[in-house]
Amino acid sequence: MKIKTEVHGVDDVQRLLMQIAPKHARNIMRSTIHGVAGEIRDEARARAPTDGPPKTFAPAIKTKRGRGTPTTVRSDVIVERRAFFWKFLEYGTSSMSAKPTFGPVVEAMRHKFEATYVRQFKAKFAASLARAQKRQQK
Repeated sequence: MKIKTEVHGVDDVQRLLMQIAPKHARNIMRSTIHGVAGEIRDEARARAPTDGPPKTFAPAIKTKRGRGTPTTVRSDVIVERRAFFWKFLEYGTSSMSAKPTFGPVVEAMRHKFEATYVRQFKAKFAASLARAQKRQQK
C-alpha cells in the first residue's frame, strides 16, 4: 500500500500521523513535546543563578508530563517546592531586584521553537521506527 502526501508544517505532520496510526502518533507527539520541555529545562538550568543561597534552584527545575486530553499533549517545566524562592528571584521583591530565569528562556526559545520541535520530532520518530522494526524481527 502506498500513501502519497505532502507535509508542509508541524500541524500537517500531526494530522498525517493521526490518520495513519493514532496510538503511535499520540505517543510520538507526547515524547516530542516532552523532549522540547527538556530542552527548555536545560536552558533554564543553565541560566539559573548559582551564587548565594539558590544553589538548589537549578537542580530543582524539572520536567513533568501533563495529563493533556485525547487530542492534545502536555509537558510542563516545574520548579520543585524545595526551591520555593524561585518566584522571589524571578520577579524580585520590594528590597531585591529581579533576576529572571524563565522570562529570558521563553524569549530565547520562542524564536527557535519550530526548529527544536522538528529536531525532537525527527529523533523520536526515528526511535519509534527502530523499535517497531526491532519488534518485527523477533
